[in-house]
Amino acid sequence: MSRIPNNSQSEVIGPIHRIFHTSQSEIVRLGRRIGIGAEGAVHEIRDKGDLVAKIYHEPPPEKGEKLVVLSRLGADRLFNLSAWPVDVLRDAPDGSVVGFLMKRISGAEEVHALHSPKSRLQKFPEASWTFLIYVAANIARAVAAIHEHGLVIGDVNPKNILVTRKATVYLLDVDSFQVSADGKTYRCDGGFPEYTPPEMQGVAFRDVDRTQEHDCFGLAVVVFQLLFMGRHPFSGSFLGAGEMPLERAIRESRFAYGEDAVMRKMRQPPGTLSLDAVPSALVDLFRRAFLTTDRPRPREWVEPLDDLAKSLKKCALHSGHYYYKRLSECPWCGIENHARVRLFNFLLPGGDSRRGHFRLDEIWKGIEDAEIPDSPMIRTDKLLKAPKLSADVAAAVRMKITGLIGAIVISAGLSFLFGLRIDPPLSFIMFAMLAIISRIVFRSDPIRLDNLQTIFQSSPSIPNDPLVQEVRARHLEAEGLARRLQEQYDREAGNERWGARRDELRDQKETYENLSQIRQSRLLELEAEARKNQLDEFLDQFEINEAESKGVILPPIKKALLSHGVKTAADVVEELKQIPSVGRSQAERLLKWRRDLERGFIFDSAKSVSHEARIKVEQEIDALRIRLESELSGGAYYLKRVRQEIETSREKLKPALLEALQGAAQAERDWRVVIKRNSFTPILFAAGLAFLIGIYMRINLWSGPGFVPADSQSPAMVVLPPSVGSSVIAQPDPLSADKYAVVLYNQGLELSRNKKFGDAVSFLKAAVERDGRFSQAYELLGSALYHLGRYDEAAEELKTAIRLRNDFGPYYSLGLVYIAQERWDGAKTAFENAVSYCNLDSWEESHTLAYYYLGRSKTMLREGKQSIAYLEERLKHNPELTRERLELGSLYLWTGRHEAAKAQYKTLKGSDQALAEELMKLIIMHEARKPTR
Repeated sequence: MSRIPNNSQSEVIGPIHRIFHTSQSEIVRLGRRIGIGAEGAVHEIRDKGDLVAKIYHEPPPEKGEKLVVLSRLGADRLFNLSAWPVDVLRDAPDGSVVGFLMKRISGAEEVHALHSPKSRLQKFPEASWTFLIYVAANIARAVAAIHEHGLVIGDVNPKNILVTRKATVYLLDVDSFQVSADGKTYRCDGGFPEYTPPEMQGVAFRDVDRTQEHDCFGLAVVVFQLLFMGRHPFSGSFLGAGEMPLERAIRESRFAYGEDAVMRKMRQPPGTLSLDAVPSALVDLFRRAFLTTDRPRPREWVEPLDDLAKSLKKCALHSGHYYYKRLSECPWCGIENHARVRLFNFLLPGGDSRRGHFRLDEIWKGIEDAEIPDSPMIRTDKLLKAPKLSADVAAAVRMKITGLIGAIVISAGLSFLFGLRIDPPLSFIMFAMLAIISRIVFRSDPIRLDNLQTIFQSSPSIPNDPLVQEVRARHLEAEGLARRLQEQYDREAGNERWGARRDELRDQKETYENLSQIRQSRLLELEAEARKNQLDEFLDQFEINEAESKGVILPPIKKALLSHGVKTAADVVEELKQIPSVGRSQAERLLKWRRDLERGFIFDSAKSVSHEARIKVEQEIDALRIRLESELSGGAYYLKRVRQEIETSREKLKPALLEALQGAAQAERDWRVVIKRNSFTPILFAAGLAFLIGIYMRINLWSGPGFVPADSQSPAMVVLPPSVGSSVIAQPDPLSADKYAVVLYNQGLELSRNKKFGDAVSFLKAAVERDGRFSQAYELLGSALYHLGRYDEAAEELKTAIRLRNDFGPYYSLGLVYIAQERWDGAKTAFENAVSYCNLDSWEESHTLAYYYLGRSKTMLREGKQSIAYLEERLKHNPELTRERLELGSLYLWTGRHEAAKAQYKTLKGSDQALAEELMKLIIMHEARKPTR
């Protein structure tokens, strides 16, 4: 048989397509490799799940002969208790022996896992001393069976013995057993000195034939270690001069246990089980095995071990402690109390089946591998259709266009007549008056109706028009429905519940890993409390009268102390200084008197912590361990279930939410259109152009576009090239070297304000061609290109603006371009540069949005948690920082921690009310899922 490794260190490789042959020429195809050692590797066998194959790396010829002999000796009894070769494997039907087949074993551990309390409690949590005794008896039975077949194990040690949770054992490395056949002996080349008898210490194993007597010594050591918590029988305190290595102690038969160990200059280690804790029959066997050459045969161990298992009684305090019934008290309680370690778990009612083999690393890997639900954000840009105007709004728009055309015709006609028929300067005055009248009659700013206004107030600027009122009502209703469904979607289909449960599991894992420290801390608290109780008991012997007799206090002070319940030195505490009738100096003298008495106190460790108190702590820690194991074991399943619930909720809520968002988008578009009257810009543009044409025809100038009349009373007026368009431009910016570039820039600015970005681009390109260092024109050109969706061009123009002028504006616009392109690294850098130019004295809304989009960029780069930790640390040392608190609030929003963002708002209100209001705007905007640029 072979153990199947079941830990994370086992190497698992894909199928091996090599073919081997048995002694009967049957074909064996190997599967995946499940283990590897110094001699060879173990593989699964295709179509034979009950067998595995061991293939040697470089098998020596003699090993093949030995395997043939062993396979011929195989019997069911040997197959059931060891990894006995079922058959040999050859590289060809008549080829060399390169390995062998053996039965497959799973769910077993090496016996030495029972030695250490830590590994025993983890891998065999229900193992009591009774279990160890049964294992020892079964090992003796297995060795006896091998000997009865005329074989010698040779290398007897716990690493070559497997044990299951049912106490059954299996012997490994059968191919190293010593076997004789046809007049030839195949020796065992290996062995551990700790399990080698005195006469074989220092001998080269390959040069000698082993005997079953040698196995008897190794078996005795294995049995001793199982019964005595992994202690080696020859490992103890040497009472002579110098050191005593273990190999020398074995060679000189210095058995460290028993009353006569002192004669051998040895003493058993402190805090270990004494030899008289087992029946005399077993004591005699151990003494024969370790002090004579008449060592017990394997069968001699079985009956005494079985009798011991039947002669145990349970500890009254600890359900996992079983000990020899003739002992007056539980030895395990004393050992655990002395060593401050746990040897055995408390046994759960209902049998061993209730507690499984808990592997934290494997369980936590399953939790870490649990897939997080996809982002709950709905890509409305891809799922929603472009909304079309409602029929009533579309009819109103047609009426507006008709009115705009009429206004343009009337204004242009009158302006042309003014320029053609009226002499300056009266023509200019008339044109200016016409412009003012047209602005009053035709221009109307759109009504601003943000989220807060829709809920809390009505705008007084809303026209009292039936269509406007109806569209407004539809808009408010659609927005409210979309908001409610979005909130429900975020609540039921968001990732917060999944993340909270994973954080809770992470905390439980940390607690589980620190259980030993928690246990130690609780035990230390018990000891500290016991020490305090003993000290108080000691100080209670010294009454205040003694302090009076020694002149420490005066009689009036004694009366005051007695009236406050201070009768002995134990009652003398620092609070005495607060009693006015005692006074500070008298209290100091009393405290010194107490300290002098404390020097005579001797702590009695034997009376420190009672077994009952310690056992209670152990039970509490055990209950906590079981609860944590249960929670962590189901953690991956719970996360998977939460993920499924979230995804189910999304599928259920998504159609209704999309429908509501579509309706809100439709209502939003209707509202934006219906509240906007005809723009004044085209009217002014047409009037200005007609006026200039009239003047041109009046003075009969034919010198071409771009001419500035010599007799014009407004030398700033220019005529723009036809390819760009023409307009009357105000006085150029005095900071520009080229006045005509400023004229073009101003026209592009006005067109951008009216969202005519295509026309604006033409003017702004002409401006930068005129003046290559006009940074404001490059910046506005980049912004217009961004609104047209021409992101690469926009980025280049904004980079040029930055090279000419480092300022907030171009960096902020460049960041928006990178967000649109989902180039999060560039966006993060751009917004970091932008916020560095923010000034608290001249704060604008775009400054707040720069921090908001900086948070989004970092979150998309998975730097959100790292940045949050950095900002939290900075604010811990300097809570007065305000912009850092705004940035932290923005990061909380993008990482889904809305309540944390609101907490930052409350903190910020105390230091910067204006900046706190900016953060609240971001919170409202983010919760509405309608972030604006």
